Amino acid sequence: MADPCGVIGVIGVAARVIQLTVQWGLDWKDAPFDARAFIGELQALKTVLSETNTNIILNQDFAGAFRGRCSTLLSQLGPTAQGTDTQLMVSACHTELQTLLNGLEERAQGHRIGWERLRGAFLSNKTQEAVRNLHRRCQTLNQLLAIDSAALIASIHQEVKEGQKQQQQIHRAQHRALDHIRDRIDNREADEERETVLNWLTPIDYAPQQHDFISRRQERTGNWLLGSAEYKAWVSAKKQTLFCPGIPGGGKTISASIVIDELTKWAGNDENAGIAYIYCNFRQKDTQKASDLLASWLKQLAQGQRFSRLKSLYYHHRKNKTRPSLDETSKTLRSVASLYSRVFIIVDALDECQTADGCRSRLLEEMFSLRDNCSVNIFATSRLLPEIKQQFNGSLTLEIRASSEDIRIYVDSQMSHLPSFVATNPDLQNEIKTEIVKAVDGM
Repeated sequence: MADPCGVIGVIGVAARVIQLTVQWGLDWKDAPFDARAFIGELQALKTVLSETNTNIILNQDFAGAFRGRCSTLLSQLGPTAQGTDTQLMVSACHTELQTLLNGLEERAQGHRIGWERLRGAFLSNKTQEAVRNLHRRCQTLNQLLAIDSAALIASIHQEVKEGQKQQQQIHRAQHRALDHIRDRIDNREADEERETVLNWLTPIDYAPQQHDFISRRQERTGNWLLGSAEYKAWVSAKKQTLFCPGIPGGGKTISASIVIDELTKWAGNDENAGIAYIYCNFRQKDTQKASDLLASWLKQLAQGQRFSRLKSLYYHHRKNKTRPSLDETSKTLRSVASLYSRVFIIVDALDECQTADGCRSRLLEEMFSLRDNCSVNIFATSRLLPEIKQQFNGSLTLEIRASSEDIRIYVDSQMSHLPSFVATNPDLQNEIKTEIVKAVDGM
C-alpha cells in the first residue's frame, strides 16, 4: 500500500535530495559546512529508515513474532500506528524535505548550479530541525526495538518452559500409558501362566458344583448349623475338626455348601485365610484318587504370592515331562498351607471316597497332618459309618438332619404349586407342613 507521507515517503524524498546533489556533480569540498553536515545526516537518516522499513515494518516474520503480543515499536511504526509522536515527526520531516527538494529544483532551473545558489535551500532551520528530531526519534525507536527484543526473548523463554513442561507431561502420560499396557500384558501373561499351571496340576474344579449346590438352598434354611455351639467353637479356634454325620438325604451336601459359602464371604476380606473343599462322589473314582484330591486342595490354596511354590513344582516337572508324586504334592500342599494364618478344609461325603489303593486312608492321614502341622480347620460330612466315625474320635461332632424349621420354610415356599384351595386355607397349610415334617423324619 502507498505511504506518500509516511516512512516510505521520507525515504523517497531524502533519496531524491541526495540523488540531485550527486547528479549535479557539486564539488563537496566547496560546500558549506552546514550543507555537508546536513547531507550526511540526511544520508544516515535515509539508511536508518530504509533498514527499519525493510527489516521491521515490511518484515512479516517480525510482525508474526509479536502476533498476540504487545510491541512498542510496531505501535509507533506499524501499519496500525496512527497519531503517534513518531508518525507526526515522520510526516513533518516529509513535508520539510519535500520543501527542500522543491527549493533545490526551483533554484537549479535555468542557471549554472553552484553552492552559492543552493546555499539558501539548506539553511532552513525548520528543515534541519525536522531531520534532527527524526534522527533522535530513530534512536528512541532503536531503544524500543531493544525493549521489544528483550520482552520477546523473555516471552519465548516462558513459552519454551511451558512447552517443555507440556512435553514432560506428555512424556509422563506416555510412560504411564506404556506402563499400563505393559502391566496389562504382564497381568495377562501371568494369568495365562497361572491358568496353565493350575490346569496342569489338576483340571478338576469344584466351584461349579459349589455354585449348583448353594443355588438350591432355600433362603433362611441351614441357619441352625451356623448358629450352633459346635460350629461357633469350630470356626473360632485353630486346629479344630467338626465331624458332621447324617443319614442319606439329611442335607449333608447342602450343609457343606452353606459352610463353604459362609467361609468364602468371611475370608474374602482376609488374604491370610484360605479355603479348600472337595465333594466326594463314588461315580468319579477315576478322578478322585488321593493324589487328585490333594491336588485339588493345593490348586485352591495356591493363590497370590503363594502361587510361586506351585510354579516351582510345575517348572521342575515340565523340564522332565513328568508328573508330581503323591509325596511331592503333599509336601507342596503343606508348604503352601503354612503360609496362611487360617486354613479351612471342607470335605463332603467322605463315605463316598473310594477305599481302593488306600485312597480314603491316605486322604484322612494327609488331612489330619495338615490340621496338626499347619493350623488347618477341618469340616467333614459323611454317613455314619463306624470306620469313618472312629477316625474322628475326640473331634467336635454335630449330626446333620433336616430340621423341622427348615422343612417348614421349604414347604411354605412350595405352597404356590399346590391347588388354589390350599392357598385360601391357612389351617390346611399348617396341617400339610406338620404332616410332611413327620413323614420326612429328618431327610
